[in-house]
Amino acid sequence: MSDLVRTQVLLEKKQRDELSIIAETEGKSLSELIRIFVEAQLRQRRYEEMRSAAEQLLEDYSKDSELTSFTSLDREDFLNEQG
Repeated sequence: MSDLVRTQVLLEKKQRDELSIIAETEGKSLSELIRIFVEAQLRQRRYEEMRSAAEQLLEDYSKDSELTSFTSLDREDFLNEQG
């Protein structure tokens, strides 16, 4: 397991109760469940940020052939030349 840092978080009672039920049902500690939920949200946020950046660059890539010139390289030829 990675380095853990003790962090105090205030939850509404209803949130704590629901999370406790989920944790018990899944056989996990409340802390473990919260780490899983936080990681899922962070992963989703990174995905959305990357998607947004790609959407912002899409117009440039579709209009500027210099940006996409390397996509025409044949991967197998490149690998064969290396070995």
